[in-house]
Amino acid sequence: MSTAPRRVAGVRPRHRLTAGGRREVMGPRHPPVGQDPDEVLGDVCVHAGWFAAASCGDLEVRVHGGRPVGSISRLFIGYSSLQPMPELSSKEASISLLDSIEKLLDPLARDLFPDDTHRRNKYMASARQLIQLRLQQQLQPDLASKEIHDRVDSLLNQAMSSLAMEFCQLRIWRLDARGGLGISPASIWESISRGCGSGSGSTASWPSSSSGSFTATSGSSNDDSFNMYQSALSLCEDISVRSRKSSSHASFIDFKSLSVLDVIAGVIIKGGYEHMLRRAMDRHSTQLASYVEILDVDNILVGHMEEPKEILLRVWTSAMHAIVGLLREMQRQLNGLNFGSFNIFKEDYFLAIAKVSVMKLFKLVSSICIQEIPQLGRSSKETYEMIKFDMSKMVIVVMLCQALNYIMPTILALFSGQIKESILVEGERLSHGLSDMFAKLFVEINDLTRSQCLAITDIGVHRATRHIMNHMRLLVQQKNTVHLILKGGFNVFGGMVVELVSSLEFMLDMNSRSLRLQGQQEMFLLNNVHFMLQEAKKNTDLVVILGEAWLLQHHDLVNRLISGYVDASWGPVVSSFERRTRVPVILWPHQLFDKFSSSFEMTYSVQKSWKVTDPLIRKMVREAVCRKVIPLYQMHMENYSNKKMSMRYNSEQLESQLLELFEG
Repeated sequence: MSTAPRRVAGVRPRHRLTAGGRREVMGPRHPPVGQDPDEVLGDVCVHAGWFAAASCGDLEVRVHGGRPVGSISRLFIGYSSLQPMPELSSKEASISLLDSIEKLLDPLARDLFPDDTHRRNKYMASARQLIQLRLQQQLQPDLASKEIHDRVDSLLNQAMSSLAMEFCQLRIWRLDARGGLGISPASIWESISRGCGSGSGSTASWPSSSSGSFTATSGSSNDDSFNMYQSALSLCEDISVRSRKSSSHASFIDFKSLSVLDVIAGVIIKGGYEHMLRRAMDRHSTQLASYVEILDVDNILVGHMEEPKEILLRVWTSAMHAIVGLLREMQRQLNGLNFGSFNIFKEDYFLAIAKVSVMKLFKLVSSICIQEIPQLGRSSKETYEMIKFDMSKMVIVVMLCQALNYIMPTILALFSGQIKESILVEGERLSHGLSDMFAKLFVEINDLTRSQCLAITDIGVHRATRHIMNHMRLLVQQKNTVHLILKGGFNVFGGMVVELVSSLEFMLDMNSRSLRLQGQQEMFLLNNVHFMLQEAKKNTDLVVILGEAWLLQHHDLVNRLISGYVDASWGPVVSSFERRTRVPVILWPHQLFDKFSSSFEMTYSVQKSWKVTDPLIRKMVREAVCRKVIPLYQMHMENYSNKKMSMRYNSEQLESQLLELFEG
């Protein structure tokens, strides 16, 4: 019966020439240097002194009548990928070895190692010896009892699990302030928020439409939003430039740590446990992503959550662009590597990190934006605050949807397979949530507007009018995004705009009736209606929505309000002149001009502080007042020219004073 070693599937036999020139099959041979990462592991095990700290009395295996086969340290430490696998001569030797490995892999012993490197090396050596022991069982079936076989499989599974955990705990990225790039979550916040005007009490402005977003509202710089997006784009470009200027083609990566990952990956592949490592990366994806702190949007916004939501959401939008840009660069650098065994896992490694980062982006924006609308009371101040809150939030929703529509193709390009599908589902869920919120906000704004009681402190453009019209114009500027949100055509959004404008007009008319001074109601409506008209004319799409008939109607309304104001305020001033025109002049009392002067001075003193902001309307109102007052006054002055009467004003003085009205 032949005593030649039995050939095992997957193991290449080797031969030698005997003295008689005959080829003889020898035991299994290991791959040559350079073809297996275990070559590196063998050296690591030697230098680490695997099992060297253990008692020789505990670790020695004595068989065949007490003759020592050799200590465990000599049996395995001396082993390298260039040497054949030493054979264990008995089941007792195998059991003794397994006992030692079991103690080493005990989770309770994890913290007893001097350092992480020492522990990692011993785990790798244990896994390798178990792989070799499993191979020896195939070569020596007499030693492969079911008990030993099951125990080897169990310990090998435990060793691979420990190695997978070690794999997930290694940090290979240098994307932090200490890694040479000078980047940190704080620096990202500072870079982006600088263009937002961030700070206590700051007023949010919206990105300009030319850059794919919104124009600034009144009271904020038109350049703020453009600067915000430029900050995000400049940040990503700066990172890329710094990387390319580096002497290394993959400056984000620590090659020393990556080489250890590669060794671990090689051991896991040799044991056939690739699936376990992939599951471990998925299970520990949050941990892997946490090593790159600038990819966590929570780190960027931490300490700033008390900022206005407009600021937070605009910073979130720009941070999203920056984070996705970083992920793309990380993916590019990983794909450019050819690093042995790690190549098999590098896609899974990146996807685990990218998935967590993107999901955190989605989660944070949902927590900030998609939330229960606060239930405020119905006082005039609180109702206005509700309208202001809702209108601002509608614009925010559109801004976020626009940003998501723009960036989602880039995000999806980072992923593949089921992870890509899950990212797409989460993105669509967020988009649907924003769409539902937009529709609900509009219904609430419309109801609040029609029922609002305004606190009117002057006859100028009310803050509610200004806020609603400004934000409505912004929404119309982004009509394409709004159409996607509403999942309808132009008519759906157009109908909403017309309805809200109608509600605003109703609110202004109802609240103007509380004004008691003569001409005050007409002047309040004049300022607000003219402002609405001017805001509508600034945007061609808003003109199309409201229609030419609406514009003509409101131009006519402006003229009627001017006439109504003149009659209400200055009609009583000249009323005595108008009544006396049918009576012979000789019957007019001497006090006629004194009565006019007193009435004129009282009306002038009250209305001198009234303000008409628009210069053209101010001029039109002044001219209308002059036409009402001056001709009658001049006529009666001429009638009394032959009388020696003392008059306080001549017509030039009256006109001069009337032309000073409405400056505020």
